[in-house]
Amino acid sequence: MLWVRWLVYSGCAQFGVAARAPQPRDCRNSPTSRNCWKDGFDILTDYTDTTQVPPGKLVEYNLTLSQQVIAPDGYEKLGMVVNGQFPGPAIEADWGDTLRVRVHNNFTLDHNGTGIHWHGIRQLGTNFQDGVPGVTQCPSKPGETQVYEFRITQYGTSWYHGHFSLQYSNGLFGPLIIHGPSSLNWDEDLGPWILHDWYHDDVFSLLWVGEAHNSSRGAIPDTTLLNGRGTFDCNPRNDTRCTGTGGAPFEVTFTRGVKYKFTLINTGNLLEYSFWIDGHNLTIIAMDFVPIEPYVTDVVNLSLGQRYEVVVEANANFTHGSNFRIYAQYCAEVDLLPTTVGIVRYDAEDRQEPWTPPTKQYRDLGCSDPDPSHLVPVVRQSVGHAVNRLEMSDYLRTGQQGWPNPQDFDGGLHKWALGDVPLFINWSDPSLQKLALEPNASFPPETVPIVLDYNTGDWVHFVITNNYTWEDIQYPRNLTPVMHPMHLHGHDFAILAQGSGEFDPSIVPNLENPPRRDVVNVDIGGYAWIAFRIDNPGAWLFHCHIAFHVSSGLGLQFLEQPSKVKPLLEDAGALEGLQDRCRAWSKQYETVNVPDNNTIEDSGV
Repeated sequence: MLWVRWLVYSGCAQFGVAARAPQPRDCRNSPTSRNCWKDGFDILTDYTDTTQVPPGKLVEYNLTLSQQVIAPDGYEKLGMVVNGQFPGPAIEADWGDTLRVRVHNNFTLDHNGTGIHWHGIRQLGTNFQDGVPGVTQCPSKPGETQVYEFRITQYGTSWYHGHFSLQYSNGLFGPLIIHGPSSLNWDEDLGPWILHDWYHDDVFSLLWVGEAHNSSRGAIPDTTLLNGRGTFDCNPRNDTRCTGTGGAPFEVTFTRGVKYKFTLINTGNLLEYSFWIDGHNLTIIAMDFVPIEPYVTDVVNLSLGQRYEVVVEANANFTHGSNFRIYAQYCAEVDLLPTTVGIVRYDAEDRQEPWTPPTKQYRDLGCSDPDPSHLVPVVRQSVGHAVNRLEMSDYLRTGQQGWPNPQDFDGGLHKWALGDVPLFINWSDPSLQKLALEPNASFPPETVPIVLDYNTGDWVHFVITNNYTWEDIQYPRNLTPVMHPMHLHGHDFAILAQGSGEFDPSIVPNLENPPRRDVVNVDIGGYAWIAFRIDNPGAWLFHCHIAFHVSSGLGLQFLEQPSKVKPLLEDAGALEGLQDRCRAWSKQYETVNVPDNNTIEDSGV
């Protein structure tokens, strides 16, 4: 693989990563000054300080969630859509704006409640808008409209998605674009490039596959989609749902010499992808919502929930034609699915198949995140020492246990856990409401709470280990080892150390401007040492973003500054609305003769 570090400098027409230099107020964002934004704000503005976020406007959207038959790859299934679209429509705003989104639940089948999560948005002071049923709200019931409103203090591209069980796996997601400065100049924005592993069966029916004995991976997807488009070979199937129509590969036309920006987003359920474009280099300029010093590579690994902003210059060699394949390959099993997900054409009228050397069709590139030395945040930050002392209780161990008997490793089912027990939440009694009504309330062990009752500005450190042990009992060796993309709500975290093998407490952490993001890959048999600052009271979910894993229990909740939760809700006038939604949800359950405290089949998130 190729890596090249860009050197960047201060100034309006160039870029700076050293001392903060005030930008002239007329320094405006343009193809030759993407580091600028407006009114003196630029790529060096410390967006982590809310006093330095630009003033903004109110931006409003209306989303209607429903179910309909869709066939993004030519195979029909009942999917979940937003405003009749799959993927859902893009929500766009500027850095500093306030976003108000009215979400109408028009699901008519299976009594689907819902909640919409704004992936990667910190929700500073607005934990009640995070959209996680059972954690920050009760589900909105069918027929109900919920209004989400929050200020945007970050910039970049991400996605919104259902956080009610496995809904997003059936199609309930769309891109979320926050315009702001960039750490490299570019000419044209191609928007989000969304990778998604797609299932023809209803995903709710597939959860058991990953929980069955001898399996930790989960059901194998049928296709990979790029921006909701893909193809599936219907031959020699005799299946009326396999129409072969409606599916088409993603295509884009380049103009030689133009620098294109796009954002890769992995909205999938199971697969981490290695992404590359034949004949082109990729310059990575941001990860998740964190702008970084640009670096050049020819391939990037993209785990579930992660995002990378990429600049590609249209400068390919035409020795073998002017069409080039776009690849997204499952990193752990390179021939699991077809890897071509799109085509770059320099001439839209040239319909020839791209030429690709056979040796490049499948590339064993591993699954690890890019080397931390390449992921250097532009806005620098030093990490404080751990106030929680980083003892053994702060090691978060991923693993599986028997179900329903934790010690029955030879039984029919297993559940995932990030701690002592698998996560199971109660949709009718969300943690945020519980904290507001009873600040010192006890939480059932299956809600896996970790209380962070520290002072604002303190730093907490945690180590996630992925060595497949549980209370010193080795898991069956025939379980397929997998990586875990761990996502934290409400915070970016700093990655102080990351690697393979057993975690060694003598490792020296990187405390000076380490990589920051909201999804980190924990290697097979490896570890990740993360840290984040206490500054955002509420109940925050921390979970694996493999959909089947979190549904099977691989998650926990951080209860941050619990005594501040009730005043926060009261000051925002949000407590009454939270309680009203819970009453409506309980009444909905009574109407369909399902007890509001019934046992759900998965974790609920």
